[in-house]
Amino acid sequence: MNTEDYRKLQGLFLDPSGASRSLSRSEFIDLAWSSVGRGSKEEYGLLFDSVVVTQEHRGLLLDIDAVKEEGRVDWGGLCSFLILELSDKLKNTRTSSVPCWKPPRTLTCPHRDQVQKVFYLQSSGQYLTVSKGGTVGLRDGEDMSLLHTHRLQNSTVKPKDLWVTDMVLLHNVHKIAVSFTSKELCFYDISSKQDFNCKYKVQGLKFTPWCLDYWVDPSHPDQAVLTLGDIGGQVSALYFTSAHISLFERRRRMRMDSDSADIILWDELVKGKHRSCYTVTHQAHAPAWVRKVHYLGSLEAFVSCSTRPQSSMVIGWREKDSRSLRVTSFLTKRGVWDMDHHLGLNLIATAGVDHQVLLWNPYVNSGPVCVLSGHTGPVTAVRFMQTKQQLLSYSKDKVLCLWDISSQQCVHRLAGVFPRTQEDTHTLLFFHEERQLLLLSFNSLLLLLETMKEEKRTSSHEHPVTCVLYNSLFRQVCR
Repeated sequence: MNTEDYRKLQGLFLDPSGASRSLSRSEFIDLAWSSVGRGSKEEYGLLFDSVVVTQEHRGLLLDIDAVKEEGRVDWGGLCSFLILELSDKLKNTRTSSVPCWKPPRTLTCPHRDQVQKVFYLQSSGQYLTVSKGGTVGLRDGEDMSLLHTHRLQNSTVKPKDLWVTDMVLLHNVHKIAVSFTSKELCFYDISSKQDFNCKYKVQGLKFTPWCLDYWVDPSHPDQAVLTLGDIGGQVSALYFTSAHISLFERRRRMRMDSDSADIILWDELVKGKHRSCYTVTHQAHAPAWVRKVHYLGSLEAFVSCSTRPQSSMVIGWREKDSRSLRVTSFLTKRGVWDMDHHLGLNLIATAGVDHQVLLWNPYVNSGPVCVLSGHTGPVTAVRFMQTKQQLLSYSKDKVLCLWDISSQQCVHRLAGVFPRTQEDTHTLLFFHEERQLLLLSFNSLLLLLETMKEEKRTSSHEHPVTCVLYNSLFRQVCR
């Protein structure tokens, strides 16, 4: 209920002359249900019963004998219950959901230049990092120790000119896709028998690919979508229809690179010459760079962001039984650095250059659902906790905030623990929710933050409990 609904409830406790009055259960249910215009009679009955039980427990019942016998409530009793209930909820939320971080730990890093991507390998329980220069580091899943390093090979460019822009894990086919400034998209095998052997090279891209995303249909693992955004403002998607058999169709006279990789020309994909793969594209961000892309499988849509205010966030909707896209643009003051989607809430969070974190309904582009204000610098990263209604955000002034979405409040703020760096430092945020592990990169430096596991036991009695009774009417347990 909103403020106006509570005003309507307050009016029920005034008689025609304006004097305060109390209501019985039946009077409250009928009047509240008809006056507020939302909710059910059962819910108002439960609210009334909860107020009565709370008053009895806390000694807040009116002193009139008739009121005690009949079980009536007034506006003061209802307000007391609501305040106590909200206070308890807020207290429980803050004590149970705010993380307690261990002291930050700097990890041994094999990278000499900025880290471009971190992800978790579910099959092996290990973490993989890749840097701008193509160095790949494999880390133990328990103590984060460095197990193995490897340098990606790409014969198209000289080793000193190799520049990785992004990487994604194709977990259903045991491969990684890597984008390079040479306008290439390379697919490497990461199975145990292969040592990052390049299998395919997609060449002839119009612009340099800058960011990648990969999604697999949970019910049909053969079908997957690889999305890429480039520096020309273009968002493109590769739809794989038989990924387990082959990502791309092997054709006659197909050229092979000196890395023994099959060469796939982008124009061939656009023209539909590969039956196992087709493309869809839009250029709504042009001329700005696409900073982040994400495919929303539940909505069959592509969401992307840029620092251009007019196209701060763009959603490309797949038309039914068609390969065309319907594009919706979302406007902010100064553009967006990063974004994330909460599957359960169906909300999109954006990291604003204007120091704000915005939450959007993907179907409404007239304005954000709410504004989370608290950062004093441009926000560079946002990550939802998918199992909770919480959001992590990080800003350029080295402040990490934890937001409670339901109350739209910052419940935790972490500062003063991050290393001193130059203003133009590239920072990457990786959060492994299952382990409550946070990994941040500051160019080539890796910083690990882990939460302390605290087992808290609460007791309601000083002595052993000997009897428990459940009241089905009031839905209360007496011990």
